[in-house]
Amino acid sequence: MVYEITDETFEAEVANSTVPCVIEFTAGFCTFCDEMTPVFEQLSDKFAGSVKFCLVNTDANRQLRIKFAVAAYPYIVLVADGMQTPLFDELVNAERLEERIRFVLEGGKAPTTRPL
Repeated sequence: MVYEITDETFEAEVANSTVPCVIEFTAGFCTFCDEMTPVFEQLSDKFAGSVKFCLVNTDANRQLRIKFAVAAYPYIVLVADGMQTPLFDELVNAERLEERIRFVLEGGKAPTTRPL
């Protein structure tokens, strides 16, 4: 299951989540974002219960676009334990995204991890 996140639901659904969340920031003009949808659905099934997959439409959720400094689409971030780790700012396949998620969750260091 892929969750739709808004400015209003972010705290409850992501910031206070007991499982890590992978968020894709999208925009209406972004055709690559549409191509990520099946990847997110596939990985949400694969990681069911251990990672929550979320979408944020930045056209409608300006506060989150600003909070995460979204400058490119699709922008994919992992949020866990009060920290945000950018994963990609481009279209990627399921294997590459899964590899990066596992790397970060297993303690791999990313140079731009920062507090929420």
